[in-house]
Amino acid sequence: MGSTTLVVVGVLVFVATLLLGQFAYWTMEGRRQARDRDLARRLGTSGMDALRDAPSLLRESRAPQANDRLDALLRAAGGDTDRQGFLAQVAVSALLGVVVGAGALRSPLALVGLVAGLVPWLLLVRRADARARRIMEQLPDALELLARSLQAGHGFSEALRGAAEELPLPLAEEFGRAHEAQNLGRDLRDVLGDLCRRNPTSFELQLFASAVLLQRDTGGNLVELLNNLARTLRDRFTFEGKVRALTAEARFTAWVLGGLPFVVGGLLVVVQPDYLRPLVDDATGKMLLVGCGASFLVGVVLMQRAARVEV
Repeated sequence: MGSTTLVVVGVLVFVATLLLGQFAYWTMEGRRQARDRDLARRLGTSGMDALRDAPSLLRESRAPQANDRLDALLRAAGGDTDRQGFLAQVAVSALLGVVVGAGALRSPLALVGLVAGLVPWLLLVRRADARARRIMEQLPDALELLARSLQAGHGFSEALRGAAEELPLPLAEEFGRAHEAQNLGRDLRDVLGDLCRRNPTSFELQLFASAVLLQRDTGGNLVELLNNLARTLRDRFTFEGKVRALTAEARFTAWVLGGLPFVVGGLLVVVQPDYLRPLVDDATGKMLLVGCGASFLVGVVLMQRAARVEV
């Protein structure tokens, strides 16, 4: 009966962890969609058909189909790994987690090690966010380069080619693909739509695509528009840096509180190995260890949410 209880507790903790991760993802996705709706509302205030079409890039780049989310995230991370390779990494990580858990707990609670399968997903999200951040940092200079090229008399396609040659990765690669697609005869709306779909986490690229399409359909000075957008994005990036500086204390506190249990536990294992042995050998200790792990994950998520400020 005791073994059955341990299995049930392990499965419940595993399911609760997955639900917590899904809830965090839904929360972030909801905020992104709310921001897109707000942008679409502000872009559509003039009531023109062209303005209603441009924000659709934002909706298309974040299509709600579950089957496309993984592919979109893989593309946003650089496309170095395909779907099959990523799923293989998840399976191997989950298997290693179960093996390590079985060696440490020596009970059915080792199934909690399946949570290790989330590690490749978290690393993939981190890579996608890092790539989107590099694009955000490079985009203001890229927009000014496009504006200067247009001011010199080049067409938009040639301006993209020049930017692809001058800019560093990853933005150079994206502009190079856009230039090649337009040279092959694709419509500018399709080219920029593909650019947004390849980078669904880059809100700045979506603003750039929408602005260019709005200018093409409604007229105006594209050079001035790009310069203004570059200045706005640079100010936004500067403001985000100030916010990160102001929230540095909260983030440092989160790191300290998150690392303290492992540091103290490691010191106890070195100084007095038998002190923590009941957590591994006793059934109640194992349940407490699993509960502490779940509480730790909840605390990490809450601390991250508390230290995050939307800019």
